[in-house]
Amino acid sequence: MTLPLVYYPDPLLNQLSKKVSDVIRVQKLCSEMIKTMEAENGIGISAVQVGELLRVAIIHKDADKELKDHLVVINPKIFSASKETEDGEEGCLSIPGVFGQVLRNKKIKVRFTDPEGMEQKIKATGLFSRVLQHEIDHLDGMLFIERATKITKGEKMLAHEELL
Repeated sequence: MTLPLVYYPDPLLNQLSKKVSDVIRVQKLCSEMIKTMEAENGIGISAVQVGELLRVAIIHKDADKELKDHLVVINPKIFSASKETEDGEEGCLSIPGVFGQVLRNKKIKVRFTDPEGMEQKIKATGLFSRVLQHEIDHLDGMLFIERATKITKGEKMLAHEELL
């Protein structure tokens, strides 16, 4: 089953997501989020984008050649980030048709819980790093348009242009 997406300017997208205390309770949500991300052709999705204020995100396996399957991150936390940054274009399933240039750390290290309840650490670079940072921003109530140095496409589609 796919889940309905939450679209900008819904205020839910700017709320802080709650820490997950029981990973068993979010396993069904994770599989539904994966189906939703695939159906929407996304490279990542966070629980808030399907109406759940929980610290859960999925990263599509195409974000990094090392990923054998989609990566489920529960309670992710960036614990190290390179000083080196790069600008890149981002979009978002919750803000269709809008793209913008966003400055992100080139390399990050993330600590998270996997769906089996095991603590994990992962290093991410390039697109993988960008997608992880984008999804973690969602969990912190931050949208890419709030970080964008400029909107490259779809500015007219934004309801609140004063955010830019």
